[in-house]
Amino acid sequence: MKIEVPYGRSNQCCTIPDNIDVIFGKLKQVHSEETAEVHVNAALKNLIGNIDLDKLIHSNSVAIAVSDITRPVPSRVILESLISWLNEYGITEEKITLIIGGGLHRPANRQDLDYILGDEILAKINKIEAHDADNFEMLQFLGESSNGTPVYVNKHFTQADFKIVTGMVDAHQFMGFTAGVKGAVIGLGGRPTITGNHALLFNEGAELGRLEGNPARADLEDIGQIIGVDMIVNVVLNDKKQVIKAVAGHPVVAHQQAVEFAKQILGVEIKTADIVITSPGGFPKDINVYQAQKALTPASQIVKNGGTIILVAECLEGSGEESFVKEMSSYQSPKEILDSYTSKPFIIGPHKAYLWARALLKARVILVSQIVDPEFAKLLMVEHRPTLQEAIDASICDTSDLLTVTVLPYASSVIPIIKQ
Repeated sequence: MKIEVPYGRSNQCCTIPDNIDVIFGKLKQVHSEETAEVHVNAALKNLIGNIDLDKLIHSNSVAIAVSDITRPVPSRVILESLISWLNEYGITEEKITLIIGGGLHRPANRQDLDYILGDEILAKINKIEAHDADNFEMLQFLGESSNGTPVYVNKHFTQADFKIVTGMVDAHQFMGFTAGVKGAVIGLGGRPTITGNHALLFNEGAELGRLEGNPARADLEDIGQIIGVDMIVNVVLNDKKQVIKAVAGHPVVAHQQAVEFAKQILGVEIKTADIVITSPGGFPKDINVYQAQKALTPASQIVKNGGTIILVAECLEGSGEESFVKEMSSYQSPKEILDSYTSKPFIIGPHKAYLWARALLKARVILVSQIVDPEFAKLLMVEHRPTLQEAIDASICDTSDLLTVTVLPYASSVIPIIKQ
């Protein structure tokens, strides 16, 4: 059997003997005859929940939070439709500010802006900001959430008369789902805010595919209210990165509707397996190790104890976060990493080492990348192979006819529903 999974902007392939039981954990195949523009325009004409349009009409400034290059959000299409919609309410381009938010990712550069926005939007909108979570001159302090999280958010967003957040609804390993107000709270948040919120990942209920009873998500929504997010425009994508649904409206109500739709796509019934081949879904989700780690979460839920996870990720930009690398280099084993998190303050960035080690403690992990150096892989406490074929060959033993293999081509979006 030939196996093919996304890798950067291409694929990695391998062949597996026919006597091995192979299952594909694929997202539900949903296609739409309508274009992304049609979906977004329809959402803007049918707003969900109460939106204060009178406030919008009398606004002198509108700020729009936009995802950075690590997210496959069709921001260009969303913004083109959104700007036209705003024009209908008397909001001219001069009143609009676009803020590219990536949380603690590096601030967007000019090349990123070209990729995210395109020439037409860059020509239309003069006020474009690249958020920097560590630049306190760019931030405004708004108090604390009910959970005690300090709220620092980009002041160009908080000081706007009307605030809109765009994004894509996808699975999130401890927030439940992405999008909603997350694009403002985390995307445009300061380091103390992101740290305070992400520290809740250790709490009960902070898990993949869960909104209700999720403390990290509840804190997120609370901060969204403190910021005063007026509206969201969110999309749901299929495995071809095509828009299959769009919602616009109330930050919580509209997001919940998008999540209910997304659950039907992202929830995958599947059995445990000896070997799990997992890919984040190619570029930009495997742009670096820091982002690619997200594919380990569903894989570690599916793999049997002592099994093998093969993580296929190009990691074009290397590690993606130096504090994560420093944290990994400070310990000799995954268990040491996990034990350390019970006795020290939570720090964002190094927290990824905890999430990384959690998978390593359950299974053998092989990283497939032609970019990542084998010595760096050792620091990450994983094996390294340049190709998927070499990784699978190293994983199949003499009793291969008894093995079960699960393939997750778009693992970062999968919510496993384990079948006993």
